[in-house]
This record gives sequence, C-alpha cells and structure tokens, in this order.
Amino acid sequence: MMTIGSPGSSAPERDQRPGSRWRPLTVTEINEVSDQLLAEHFGPAWVTGEVSRFLAHRSGHWYFTLKDDRSAVSCAMFRSRNRVLRFDVEDGLEVLALAVPGVYAPQGRYQLIVESLEPRGRGAMALALEQLKARLAAEGLFDSARKKPLPLLPRRLGVVTSPDGAAIRDVLRVLRRRFCGVCVLLAPVPVQGNEAAEAVASALGQLDRRGLDVLLVVRGGGAREDLLAFDDERVVRAIAACRTPVVTGIGHAIDTTLADLAADVPAATPSAAAEQVVRERAELLQRLATLRRTLVRAVIHELARRKGRLHELRGARGMGRVPLKLQRVRLHLGELVRRLERAVGASLRAARERWADLAERLSPAAWSRRVAERRRELARIGHRLARAVAARLHAARRHLAALAARLEALSPLAVLERGYVLVTREVPRGLVVDDPARLAAGDELYLRWSRGGALAEVRRVDLDQTRAHQREQNHQEKPADDD
Repeated sequence: MMTIGSPGSSAPERDQRPGSRWRPLTVTEINEVSDQLLAEHFGPAWVTGEVSRFLAHRSGHWYFTLKDDRSAVSCAMFRSRNRVLRFDVEDGLEVLALAVPGVYAPQGRYQLIVESLEPRGRGAMALALEQLKARLAAEGLFDSARKKPLPLLPRRLGVVTSPDGAAIRDVLRVLRRRFCGVCVLLAPVPVQGNEAAEAVASALGQLDRRGLDVLLVVRGGGAREDLLAFDDERVVRAIAACRTPVVTGIGHAIDTTLADLAADVPAATPSAAAEQVVRERAELLQRLATLRRTLVRAVIHELARRKGRLHELRGARGMGRVPLKLQRVRLHLGELVRRLERAVGASLRAARERWADLAERLSPAAWSRRVAERRRELARIGHRLARAVAARLHAARRHLAALAARLEALSPLAVLERGYVLVTREVPRGLVVDDPARLAAGDELYLRWSRGGALAEVRRVDLDQTRAHQREQNHQEKPADDD
C-alpha cells in the first residue's frame, strides 16, 4: 500500500487542494484570502484608541495609527469618507472608529479601513466648534483691540435677519419705543439651514458697502442646533471684515455663538441688541437738560467773577486813560473798516468785470462767431491745400512724361520703328547676333521688326574685309601681350 504524497503515488491521487504541497498558494493569494476572511468574519466593528502618526496625503486619503497602552494597528480612511467629518483629526485625539479589518495585499500589512470616526467622549460638532474657535482666536478675530465703538445717535441701521421671525418685530418695537426717528434697512435672509451661513455673510458685505451707521445681526431663540449658521466661519469672517460696527443678538441669553465673539458689541437677545444701539429719547433729553443747567451755572459764575474783577479795576491807576485809548482804537478800527470796504468793493468790481467777460466769451453768439471764423479759416486752408496739391500733381505729371520720353528714346523698339531689324538666334533661342562672323551657313535666325518678325536661314556670310583683318591682328597680338 502506498502513502498519499509519496514519490511513487500516481498524479490523480495527489492532494490538489489550494495550499497543499502540490497546489501551493502564492504570496498574493494568501494575502487576498486573509483579507477576504477578515472582512467576512469580523465585518465592520467599532474600535477605540488614540490617534498617532496622523498623515493627510495629498490624494485626500488619511493614514494614521490607532493605539492603546499595549498594541497599535495601522488605519486608512479614504477621502470619500473623511470629507464628511466636521472636526480635525490630530495626534493624541481619542476616537471611536467604525472599521473593517483587512490585509493590504501588495505588502501583506494588516490594517483597518475606517468608515466612520467620532471623538471619544465629545461630540464631533462640539469638537469642530472648539477647533474653529481656537483657530479664529489665533488669527485675532476675537481681539478686543479691533472692536469698533458705536455712534451716539445712529440714523441708519442695517438689520440682517429673517423677515418673518420674531426678532425683527422685537427690534422695531424697541426702536419705536426708544427713538422713533431711526431709519431701518432690512436684509432678509434665512437664519437656519444649509444656505443660511452663506446668505448672512453675503448680506453683511452688501450692507457694509451702503454706508450705514450700525449693523444688527439678530435671531430669535431656538435649539442650539438651530444656531449653527452663526458658528460658521464665513459669517465670523464677514463680521470681522465689516467697517461698520456690528451688534449681534442671537438666541437666548445663555447662547454664545462665534458671531457674538467676533461682533463689536454682543447682546443677549434681539431686543437687547436694539437697546444697545439706540438710546432712549427721554434719557437723551434729560441729559441735555442737565448739560444746559450746568452750562448756565458756569456762565453765570464766570460773569459774576468778571464783574467783580471789573469793579476792582475801576479804582486802579490808569483807568482814566482807558476811554481815550478806546477812542483811538475805535478810530483805527473805523479806518480799517473803510479800507476793507474799498478793497472789497474793488475786488467785487474786478470779479464782476471778469464775470461779464466770461459771460460774453461763453455766450451762444460769441461761440457762433468763433465757429464761423474757424469755418472760414478752414475753407481758406482747404482752397490753398487744393491748389498746392494740384500744382504738385501737374509738376509730377510733367516730370513723369519727360522720363517716359527719355525711356522711349532709349528703347530698342524705338530703333526698330526707324526701319532697323533685331537679329537673334533661333538655337539657342533669343541670343542677339551683333557680329556676322559668329554665323555660319545653315544657322536659323529670327528677324524682328517693330510690327512682327520672320524665321530665316543663313545661306552665305559676307564679312567686311577691313574689320575682319583688324580682328585677326588683334587676335594675334593678344598672346604676345600675355607673355
């Protein structure tokens, strides 16, 4: 009997299961099988631990380690999952993670794929709010040094709130009761929901450009979740960027939003915000009456003091000369007044003359005369220009005619007009024959007259013997010259 797997066993009896000696697994297969088994048997599980070695990759994925006092495990959270978190993850933060265990096949590394993440012991919303508050405070948006004072008597107010809420009614009721002459400009916005933060920030920017005295951002009471728009970073930055003083009255007295921290003056409620902005009319009138009484007493006291001083001076030496000095001062003052009147009169006359001259120069009749003169001048210039252009053209035409005549006189065609014939070779075509010695019997020639031409053949060449002899002598003398 043979044992399974022994060398002598036949192929069909060998163990062909994956992972056996005859069917070993590859590294990739063992990693993929391990990943599949972990995902199937454990599935999503909640894991708690402390974040360590946190890395936000440029691809948007997060990589970090979860650890406790005895163990650690690598974690990955993909961008599609981490983008919905409202708080920042950092080293040392204790979290509760919903994760699926698995194996990263290319490296055989055990890790957790995190699906959801929550701060341990604190809500994600509260943590996100604390982190945003710390970041904005570090930028100085909540500093008291940048707070702007409110005007004493504002005339134009801008209110950012819902037109249907109780907040605007409370504000208007307080304004009518305390000081009814204030103009109110309402910017209607939603005060809760996904679009509220963007709408509030945009309305603040628009009202800030209107040149108002004070801006109010108000909302009635509600649950803390209903005030999320006023904890939004866009609203906080819009308030901090306003050049106009901003007063907030959001929720109840116990509610404090980031918008309240950024405002120049935070109030507990919308009604309290209106009371902060506008003082009561009766209070202002009472303060004015108090200031008037104080001023009257001060004037009476000063007059009494000066009267006493005048009585003291009446008995002093030199007081008898005071009337004479006063008379001299009056005479000098009268002379100065007359000189001033003459100077003012002269200035007025000069101004009237300049005014009359300007009125005359700027009158329609004067402008019509100037326009007519300019038109006549333009007409004269136009006539002169036309004559000059005509003269230049005439001279240019005459010069051109003279040049054409000279060219015509030098043209070979003009010579042909006088009965001469232009002789050229037919082969090569166009070569001018200026010496009959270069011809031979049988050469084809083309004869051109002024009005046509003819093809001819050389039958005989007759040369002038004198010129032929001279050419031969010249030809014989050339080698001697070269030597």
